Amino acid sequence: MTAWDQGKILISGAGVVGLLLAQSLKKLNIPYEIFDRDESISARGQGWGITIHWALNDMLSMLPEDLIKSVYDAQVYENFHENDNGNFIYINGSNGIPVVNIPPAPRLRVRREELRVILSTGIDVNWGCQTINIETDDDATDINKRVTVTCKNGKVFQGGILMGIEGSKSVTRSITNPTNHELQYLPIRFIGGTIELSEDEYRKMATTFSPLLFQGTIPQTESFFWYSLLATPKYTKNGTYKSQIMMSWKNNPDEPFDTPEEKYASIKIHSKGLDPRLQYMIDYLDKSTGSFMELQLADWPICDWNDFNNKILLMGDACHAMTMYRGEACNHGIADVKLFTNLCESLLNGKIDWNAVVGKYKTSIKDRCSEAVLLSRQACIDAHDW
Repeated sequence: MTAWDQGKILISGAGVVGLLLAQSLKKLNIPYEIFDRDESISARGQGWGITIHWALNDMLSMLPEDLIKSVYDAQVYENFHENDNGNFIYINGSNGIPVVNIPPAPRLRVRREELRVILSTGIDVNWGCQTINIETDDDATDINKRVTVTCKNGKVFQGGILMGIEGSKSVTRSITNPTNHELQYLPIRFIGGTIELSEDEYRKMATTFSPLLFQGTIPQTESFFWYSLLATPKYTKNGTYKSQIMMSWKNNPDEPFDTPEEKYASIKIHSKGLDPRLQYMIDYLDKSTGSFMELQLADWPICDWNDFNNKILLMGDACHAMTMYRGEACNHGIADVKLFTNLCESLLNGKIDWNAVVGKYKTSIKDRCSEAVLLSRQACIDAHDW
């Protein structure tokens, strides 16, 4: 195996994908430095859940043994994988009858921010460092001065390669793609919120529908409803089952939607016709405090960028932002990391050079993700077309 000769890899973004990349590079003894705009690992709060399914084995293969158990401990329902049948149902939202039953597959439903904490184990993250400018130097004699990143707090990072992994509104992408970096917004309005269910409420819902997650469309309004467990009493410590619910519907720009009260009124209107066994969850959203938030649905199917002579790469949502209606975004981010580290291993083994690493990485990303972004977009549109 040859020595790594491409300089330090700078990682802009310490989300799940950025931290997984750091863990993988650490295993390969490839030098890196990671920084993030957040002031701390806990800055974002608990966050929502994510499902890791077809990329699960890839993720676990890139982690040290001591972290794998911790990943399983981050499940929204402790040890759920031991008895999970893997079924995922799509219901008629008005009566709860399943209309689609997706075949079983191995999966883990985890709390996003807890997974982030786990992946940060042993990783020295520079917090409070938001990328604002990137400069490259093809003539630098010091390979670790080929890329210079300046952050909002004045801190400067230098290395040989930059990985832009700052999420769907990536600053790195705005620099690599100055004319086409903007997200493409969908004509769908989306609201998500957290609620707490009692033991009895959760058991009835889990028995009738699913103990983990399910989704469906209300035919009368063509509104979309999603339920997912977020934490059990073992985690909440107050006897309740914390859950996340989401609703989305075709956007009407004339609909009042500024204050929490107006948003709650819209939710009530668009949830009309929802199965009564689910409607009470909508009622649990607090219209006065706004225990819910709006997400603007958007994607970026271009999946290509100026790499500045093989010095800048994009990864995760930064290079293939997609909607959550197929539940694949995080899985594609994990696949990006696996692809990149496999290519780096081939380089270390003398099988390919750095030009080939970049070329193969970009081609594979575009081939895999351009279609995936559009499929997720179509799934979003279809969810509101009964």
